[in-house]
Amino acid sequence: MLSTEPQLNLTITDEAGTYVREQGGVVTIRPSPRHGCCGGRVDLATVNTEPPTDPETYLETEQQGFTVYVHRGFVALNDEPLRVGLDRLWLWASLYVEGAASKM
Repeated sequence: MLSTEPQLNLTITDEAGTYVREQGGVVTIRPSPRHGCCGGRVDLATVNTEPPTDPETYLETEQQGFTVYVHRGFVALNDEPLRVGLDRLWLWASLYVEGAASKM
């Protein structure tokens, strides 16, 4: 039987994975709308360590020992790999995601 779930091309760096585990073991990749000066909209991927408030619009999977939620708009772009990494500046740390924008 063939799976109907879309394939997910996602890489999470070891440093980002360690940070996610320290923050509770959940990572969510969600859309963040950006609007152009003359109209139009593009949703850029953002990432955080909180579960989504509307989980039915996300694909839930396990990776590296924690739960990953990816908005289905990004999963549909399966030819575009997603990469989650961690930026550090002195005492501050912030996750980032590369590789996806969607016209939703």
